[in-house]
Amino acid sequence: MTLKDELEFVKLYISLQQTRFSKGLKFEINVREEFLHYKIAPVTLQNLIENAIKHNIIDAETPLVIEIYVEEEYIVVKNNLNKKNMVETSNKKGLAQFKKLYKYLSDKPIIVEENKECFIIKIPLL
Repeated sequence: MTLKDELEFVKLYISLQQTRFSKGLKFEINVREEFLHYKIAPVTLQNLIENAIKHNIIDAETPLVIEIYVEEEYIVVKNNLNKKNMVETSNKKGLAQFKKLYKYLSDKPIIVEENKECFIIKIPLL
């Protein structure tokens, strides 16, 4: 799927989630047109957004802010951290499955970074 198509799809998903969480969820998408022809595995961005929503507390006082942008031929999904103490539906396999899929699709690795303030995942554009 092209990045353009994936972004159009995820914007619909984002609007549903913003209806659900209102001011507790903010998104910033900043992808220049020159990257829109690259490819990405279908529903990659939706899965990463679901992951951020699942693992973080979301409320108007401390909104979850998710940024999507391109950096050095990677699509980057970054969110601030306000981690839940416990995530009932987590099987801890989501990122491992992404890494396995993209290892098959690309020579570039998935990059995962986490610090006190944010969680960042970088997916290679294909």
